[in-house]
Amino acid sequence: MIDIKLLEKKSEPNSISYFEDYKKSLTARGENFKTLEEVMELNQIRKKAITEAEQVKAQQNKLSQSVGQLKREGKDTTELMKESTKLGEIYKNLEHSAKENDEKVFQLLSTLPNKIHNSVPIGTTAEQNKEVKKIGEPTKFSFQAKEHFDLGEKLGILDFERAGKVTGARFSYLKGKGAQLERALIQYFMDLHSQNHGYQEMIPPYIVNTASYFGTGQFPKFKEDVFHLENTDYFLISTAEVPVTNYFRDEILKEEELPISFCAYSPCFRSEAGAAGKDTRGLIRQHQFHKVELMTFAHPDK
Repeated sequence: MIDIKLLEKKSEPNSISYFEDYKKSLTARGENFKTLEEVMELNQIRKKAITEAEQVKAQQNKLSQSVGQLKREGKDTTELMKESTKLGEIYKNLEHSAKENDEKVFQLLSTLPNKIHNSVPIGTTAEQNKEVKKIGEPTKFSFQAKEHFDLGEKLGILDFERAGKVTGARFSYLKGKGAQLERALIQYFMDLHSQNHGYQEMIPPYIVNTASYFGTGQFPKFKEDVFHLENTDYFLISTAEVPVTNYFRDEILKEEELPISFCAYSPCFRSEAGAAGKDTRGLIRQHQFHKVELMTFAHPDK
């Protein structure tokens, strides 16, 4: 999430402010400034309410001292008490306004994208992407290669038609050697990384709450791409990354405990509401699939 303090920070002489730099990043992404401007406006309202609330509280404290003094002198404090009550209401309203706008700022900030790194080339098509590293060469066949879904159905190890009947589009049955192959691959990678590479094996919950999805950055932007369990705060996981990353949420780890590595297996569920028409055939964009995830909690400098 973008730090509001960075957006507020004044630029040094002869240098561009983070705010202006961030606006350039939004422009490069093809975004407008509407949300950013709303954030800054609401933040000013929030800060003003806090300042005014502090001033009112100071006045109220001063009045309380005066009331105490008058009471000790046996004098009437009715008017001062009325004024103090009135200030209390004003303070309460200002405090509510500050809290309300603080929540709005937080929610809007959570929708703003990260600032593009300076090394990222600006472009509008995939052809403008920069190739950073290339290892090996794509395999070249002397014949017309068949798609995996055609081969899988012909071999009798994949069945999309019956899965569509039982559930719907983007589901499949793995049968015979296909089911054995997937189970073997899961076993192989879990054993490889837990026994040879120092990862601790883990099978996480397949259902998480809103806070967990927010903690890994999928919410609010990708909320429509996950399956929600109706009338609950529960969602099916889109990847084991979500429950594993949140394993230490709200905890502070000691540096000497690091690194901590997990090798997690889980089914993954994705509604991918925004992916209509893209790679809809075969096993590429299924609503349900299995995955082995590697996750390491490490010091950022190591």
